[in-house]
Amino acid sequence: MWVVRLLDMTLEELRVEGLIERPLQAGFGQEGVVIGATAALGEGDIATTTHRPHALQVGLGNPLGSMIAEMIGRIVDPEYGLPASPGAASQSPLLAIGYAYSQWLDDHGRVTLCATEDSDVDASTFHEAANMAVLWQLPVVILVENIRCALSVRLGRPDRDSQLYRRAAGYGMPGVSVDGNDVESVRDCVARAVERARAGGGPTLVQAITYRTTDFSGSDRGGYRDLAGSEQFLDPLVFARRRLLAAGVTRGQLDETERVARDLVADALAYAKARPHRDNGGPWGTGSQSDGQTESRS
Repeated sequence: MWVVRLLDMTLEELRVEGLIERPLQAGFGQEGVVIGATAALGEGDIATTTHRPHALQVGLGNPLGSMIAEMIGRIVDPEYGLPASPGAASQSPLLAIGYAYSQWLDDHGRVTLCATEDSDVDASTFHEAANMAVLWQLPVVILVENIRCALSVRLGRPDRDSQLYRRAAGYGMPGVSVDGNDVESVRDCVARAVERARAGGGPTLVQAITYRTTDFSGSDRGGYRDLAGSEQFLDPLVFARRRLLAAGVTRGQLDETERVARDLVADALAYAKARPHRDNGGPWGTGSQSDGQTESRS
């Protein structure tokens, strides 16, 4: 979670410097969701996401230097870059269904995690994907980060029921809700859904309730986030720190964890800036879409 937090800060600095030209979707306060969810995956499992592919890469343990280099238009090993993908972020659920169908055919017990946000669940592609997942009983877990607001609309305006996990019943799949700021609870909740899918039980919709503490991106117009009640959302890093201290972990150990994370991100940034420039820019440097990222747990 510290790596994700520090990486978001670093990428925002690169955007301000002009090294990243497209808007970035930071997720300050959402670190517990992606880290908890990816911790529930096993070898060979696949994950797709929409708005924040860099956080997913951290959770899957992929090299940060190559990832940052790709985002600032440098030449990298394609195995660890951020490959370009369909422009519409809402296509991630359909990509997940494709991968899950392939896993179902292979019958090796692998699972696909499809991470989306609350703004994606009203898209036709989401409905199509959820319906196919249930009809074919595919090994997929649909993770919805419910942050109560999208780029410009509070959740309560377009949706009558803000508890999005209840929609699962309409598709015929289980739906559960978890505190997205509690990384351990997210891991345990997603792990149960993963094991159900791995055993042939079909899809599950997991709602992780969290709260973004900053605007959506550099292009955000602002003014739509409902700050009322936001004090109930304890920063996931603070949440985890308090729990670890109560469990007997020393402050020195926690400080060392943060130091290691800072060194990791700093080294990755230095590596990225040292890479040669790409003549044709790249999916991030040119401002074109690079959402719907897909990665495998290795």
